Amino acid sequence: MNFGRNYEGARDDFVYIYSPDTATTYEASDGFVLGRVPKGHLANRDAYEFFMGVSGEGQPLWTMDIQKRGPVFLNPGQCYRSNVSYDAGLKRYLWCQTLPGGDPRFEGGFAIYDAPEPWGPWTETFSTSRWDIGPGESSSFPTKWTSPDGKKLWLVFSGDDSFSVRAATIDW
Repeated sequence: MNFGRNYEGARDDFVYIYSPDTATTYEASDGFVLGRVPKGHLANRDAYEFFMGVSGEGQPLWTMDIQKRGPVFLNPGQCYRSNVSYDAGLKRYLWCQTLPGGDPRFEGGFAIYDAPEPWGPWTETFSTSRWDIGPGESSSFPTKWTSPDGKKLWLVFSGDDSFSVRAATIDW
């Protein structure tokens, strides 16, 4: 999760980490999982907690037992490479996802989701199974390149196996 330089825009004292729920990052999975750890304890495996789900009141449920983790996002067979950034102007989390479909350096899909909290609920903002260029294996909305109101931002990605940048405007 990208909250900005030195994590200065963070919502609390945790570092949040998203991962495809699979044994290897080279295969698509059905979902993503979410972990968190206190900022000063990144190297201490025993300090990590894992998202299990949401309570009836909408509060996140956490466990220290990785086997009890639950999905933070589901999209069967479509969860591959991703990056989440916090848009402080919009007070929303923006999740860029490369969708599987061949060699992502040169072909494949791309999607953007948004949510009010790191655990969702996630809304599809943009999605295509075939982007006009290869989406690459890395994409994000750097917080440094986002306007104060959060509506003008830059997408940085490794499209066609190159450093690529596109302007984006949010109109909602």
